[in-house]
Amino acid sequence: MDYNDYLLLQDNIGKRIKEIENSSIKIAVFRFISGAAMILLLLCGYFLNKNYLYIGSFLMLVVFVFLVFWHIKMADRLIYLRARLVVIEKYIARFGDKWKDFDEDGTDYLETITGVMKDLDIVGNNSLFKYLNTAVTLRGKKRLLDKLSRTEFDKGLIIQEQEAIKELGNKDDFVIDFETYGKMLIKPKVVEKVIEEFIAGINDGDKVKSWNVVRFIIPILTFIILIMFLFEIGFKLAVIMLPVLIFGQWLIMIINFNKNSNLFKQITELSKCLTSYQNICELVEHNDFSSLHLNNLKNKLSHSSQAFKELQAIASAIKQRNNLLAALLLNGLLLWDVNCRERYEMWANKYGTQIDQWITAIGELESLISLQVLLRTKPQSSFAVFSDELCLTFNDAYHPLIDGKQVVANSFTMDKQVCVITGSNMSGKTTFLRTIGINLILAYAGGPVLAKSFKCSLMRIYTSMRLVDDLSGISTFYAELLRIKEIVEANNKGERMIALIDEIFKGTNSKDRIYGATETVKQLSSKNIFTFITTHDFELCELENQIPCANYHFSEYYQDNKIRFDYLIKKGRCQSTNAKYLLQMVGITK
Repeated sequence: MDYNDYLLLQDNIGKRIKEIENSSIKIAVFRFISGAAMILLLLCGYFLNKNYLYIGSFLMLVVFVFLVFWHIKMADRLIYLRARLVVIEKYIARFGDKWKDFDEDGTDYLETITGVMKDLDIVGNNSLFKYLNTAVTLRGKKRLLDKLSRTEFDKGLIIQEQEAIKELGNKDDFVIDFETYGKMLIKPKVVEKVIEEFIAGINDGDKVKSWNVVRFIIPILTFIILIMFLFEIGFKLAVIMLPVLIFGQWLIMIINFNKNSNLFKQITELSKCLTSYQNICELVEHNDFSSLHLNNLKNKLSHSSQAFKELQAIASAIKQRNNLLAALLLNGLLLWDVNCRERYEMWANKYGTQIDQWITAIGELESLISLQVLLRTKPQSSFAVFSDELCLTFNDAYHPLIDGKQVVANSFTMDKQVCVITGSNMSGKTTFLRTIGINLILAYAGGPVLAKSFKCSLMRIYTSMRLVDDLSGISTFYAELLRIKEIVEANNKGERMIALIDEIFKGTNSKDRIYGATETVKQLSSKNIFTFITTHDFELCELENQIPCANYHFSEYYQDNKIRFDYLIKKGRCQSTNAKYLLQMVGITK
């Protein structure tokens, strides 16, 4: 599907919603009329002594009940279509800049935010997580973040994820339906907490003694005694036994009230999302997949829809006793709370060990569907090919978070250990480093990369870009030293890695900066590491004569007395600067 397909789908869904809303209003009117007619015919039949009017009243009752169920069905359809419209609108938003208004940026689901995550905009405002995330469950969001922050790699697993994401990219209906059911969750953040508490307590909760057949015998006996009382069969015995049985059941309800109340409240809260989970599981169960990873997830979700359906039935039974009068009646005659608790215990014994696996599998599917977003919203993408040797080469790679009308693609092959990039201010040096970093992040997550082709090795990513001082006394320069120290120490361990360092040691004077940068880069030129350095210090270009180092640059040009950039990386060192012009442009100098 492309942008126009989503617009067409948005229009069709909008029209369908309006049609159903109009029909719903009409049904509500007819329902009121049929209800009023039912009462009127009943009264007229009674006061006018016309028996045939009772038949009319009964027919109106049938019509009324039919319209009630029809109205409920239409209301459910509206919920589905409105959720589906939200899904489509979010895809449309990703074709422009409106995705930046999305609510979640990933920071709520991380204990610590690493330098790489900040530097490459993985989380936070206008981040990759914000752009990609379609997950609504806590497991799904965390699973996506786990993929986007990998530091240890399983090549086989990543390739399986790639195949799964490719397949999802071709399953339009499945993906949209999956996301729609997720969007139907009411108050998803509240549901997240309830789900996790439910999973944590499902096998650790207080086990009550099983009532076995007694939970059936007592209600049956109560009804027998009630019939005896009503029809005056063994009346004296019935008069004695009926209060004993009813008050005895109430006493059982009161004794077990505390044990049951927390569980019943939790299941009632959980019931708000059970329909969505059931629909998601049924959707997966009824779809065929070719990729191994998706089939493994499908197998993990086996029987899950039936389990959620059964739990939903238990939740419905629990809801029936929320009214005080209903609770007294149901517990007085049917030992209702005991039976609800017993049904839940049986459900937990049957499915309890599997529910964590099901929720995790749904979260994994959510993370995969989030990563396939790029296949739908970007004009050119591919999947990384992984080399066993230290390697980085790509054609027409671009940054996924820059508007497609403005972004410029670059091709590059890393043939030396170090790449020193010089160039004018605002010419594209930092964006080039982030383009490399964020595409590597996507590659290691198993997702599509934004490039015509992309080949790399599995390397730990280190960055030194967005560095700030803080009130504890750490200056920007010292913060950078700590970050560079981390990179150097990792390199000394022989770890296969890539370092992306922007404006190295910019926080100190030029003499110290050049000396410190030169010595640092020499250490970061070993065979296990690729090092990218951007700098305004042309002296660092001389490193090509001392270590395995290549010089590249970005440049500007002038047109109509304005500075212009092509944002294309070129071989060799930069031969120009633009600081003087920029000073004039903003009015500092003349």
